[in-house]
Amino acid sequence: MLVVMVVLVSLAVAAAVLVGVSVTTEHERDGESGWQAFRRGLRARRHPDEVQREAARAAAADPVDLSLADFLRATASAGDGYLHPDEITEDLQRARERAAQVLRARREHGGDVATG
Repeated sequence: MLVVMVVLVSLAVAAAVLVGVSVTTEHERDGESGWQAFRRGLRARRHPDEVQREAARAAAADPVDLSLADFLRATASAGDGYLHPDEITEDLQRARERAAQVLRARREHGGDVATG
């Protein structure tokens, strides 16, 4: 009997805490309270919209069983997997040239360089 009383008191305290928290912290979604958000969620659970139905169908789909070796074999890319410094310097040089062209064009048209 003591165990039942402890469980009931614990549930009552937990419910009081939840009600207190929902009263003190209002949800920011369209100014609705925690209770209103709970009721909206409950209604959405009873009558889901198309997005929720699609998410439920996707979650219920059978998982794909694929070994790591098969996954790596299927997603492997051809070529060297390393980044080489000369590639980076070429990309940086092209970016510098493009930036210089843009700045020259802005100066020629009388545009302010700082504000664009």
